[in-house]
Amino acid sequence: MNAKETVALTRLVAAVCPQQAIDDYTPDAWFDLLCDLSLGDCRAAVAAVGRRQAFIAPADIRAEVRRIREDRLARTPVTAPPAELADQPGRYQRAIQAGLRRIADGMRLPKAIAAGPLPGDPPKEWQDAAAALGTGAEPRGAVRDLRAVAAAQVRESRAARGETP
Repeated sequence: MNAKETVALTRLVAAVCPQQAIDDYTPDAWFDLLCDLSLGDCRAAVAAVGRRQAFIAPADIRAEVRRIREDRLARTPVTAPPAELADQPGRYQRAIQAGLRRIADGMRLPKAIAAGPLPGDPPKEWQDAAAALGTGAEPRGAVRDLRAVAAAQVRESRAARGETP
């Protein structure tokens, strides 16, 4: 957050908590305490803290921003870095840390598996392995009725528990 954004944040706090004393030097002091946080996270923190207490301190904002970021990390799985970094521990670790930072900042990471299957049939080795393992894998492009599959799974589960359908 820059100095101009800190002024906007203190104005927001003054609007949310009109009884709180804020003077011309408050944005300067708060900038020193909150400059490493984003304005968006601080605004969300002010809204959350303002709902539960009458005064808002920079420490309250920091604590709420930490909770917001931890919540984002808990809700979002971390995707693995590219495979070419697997033999480079330092770069691999930095890629994971960058991904965690992006999640905590509220940005979306690219999905590890793109939507939809690749065109064409799988390699022969895969088909042979699937046949040998008896996985019941269907060829690419086969369309299954997901509701019928779910209903069959429910019937199997109930039968295994001895329940009647």
